[in-house]
Amino acid sequence: MLTRGHRPAVTALVLATALLMSACTGSAKPVATTPANVAIGLLVPTSGPNAQLGQQATLGARLAIEVVNRDVPNKPLPLPLGAGVGLHGGTKITLLTGDTASAPEKIEKEAGKLVDDGAVGLVLADTIDVAQSTSRSADYLGVSLVDALSTSDSFAENNRNGHFRIQPTDRSSVNTALDLLYRYKSTNGQIKRVVTAAGAPSGELIGKEVANLKSSIEDLSQAAGYDVAGKDHILPLAGSEAGQPNGQVQKGDAVLAIVTTPAEASVANDLAGRLKGTAPVIAIGPGVAALDGVKNPVAMRTAGWSNEFAARNPTAQVVGAMFEQAYHTKLTEVAADAFMATLTLVMAMDQASDYSKQSVRNAVQQLTLPATQTIMPWNGVRFDGTGVNQLAAAVVEQRTQNGYMVVYPAELSITQASL
Repeated sequence: MLTRGHRPAVTALVLATALLMSACTGSAKPVATTPANVAIGLLVPTSGPNAQLGQQATLGARLAIEVVNRDVPNKPLPLPLGAGVGLHGGTKITLLTGDTASAPEKIEKEAGKLVDDGAVGLVLADTIDVAQSTSRSADYLGVSLVDALSTSDSFAENNRNGHFRIQPTDRSSVNTALDLLYRYKSTNGQIKRVVTAAGAPSGELIGKEVANLKSSIEDLSQAAGYDVAGKDHILPLAGSEAGQPNGQVQKGDAVLAIVTTPAEASVANDLAGRLKGTAPVIAIGPGVAALDGVKNPVAMRTAGWSNEFAARNPTAQVVGAMFEQAYHTKLTEVAADAFMATLTLVMAMDQASDYSKQSVRNAVQQLTLPATQTIMPWNGVRFDGTGVNQLAAAVVEQRTQNGYMVVYPAELSITQASL
């Protein structure tokens, strides 16, 4: 005889059996759904003084989305995603764009609108002051921000969890320049002392970046065994004495020139011309790309991207050809940076447990991409706890009759540096 205490157990058993039989006979059951589309946001200046930068970055980001969403026959890319099938489960990526106009005060509104419209992560390509504002907004919104252009070491001090910078940092670029000089330490023309050249940067954030670069040059040079000219002997890249060695440079010296503007790039190049045969000049800093527009360039430069190396990188060759076919123009450095930043975010999303903002941020933090899955001259992509890409490494380029060529590191170069 059943007691009242046993009835719940019997009832539960009957219900469980009925549900099991219903499932076996093909009745409807709950299934996990995969969204057809998921959005990411792109913050670039499509108007204002840097609109051309924004246009290039937009093209690079769009191509990254195309690579993920669309099948590309006969052009295999070594990516962990399937060929043109979107993310896991077939989810496709939608790109939403916000215009920064390179105005920091616009960022809160633009970033907020992108997130309100469904963006689960953001990509940025703009100036350092805009990056600072966007970093703050992304932290407040709880989304991941993959920054395509920023190199300043000062961002690591902000204690923000979601600002990921793919580029080599300024400090790592100084290390790369010093590593090149070390290769010649045992030769007759060995470098014994490092001299710094710098301008007078305008703006608090650029000023802080230059100050950090000066400190990095001094600290890292001394750690590598070089003498340092010191803070009282910095060669000017601005003012009435701009580009003049004034007897402060001698044989056995090398000059690291901190470049932030096209004008400083031109002066650094003039300085290199005056010191040719005495001391090599290597330009570092956020303005080194301006050397492309300098007449008769002789200064070397550090860079996070190299057109010359890209022509020898199988993945970059495919991407470059796709870019030219789609947009009828060559892949530029800014477009390549935005392509890589967008692809980094998307590949992290493919590994996320879901498409919530927090899951995507966690996936970016845990992402590891090998060198073969990038178009850059790096060792890959992997972020540390401060958002720095630990595997990004600058190269040193020198102008030849064939354009800028990689001269360091040796494993990526096909010609030697001329010091």
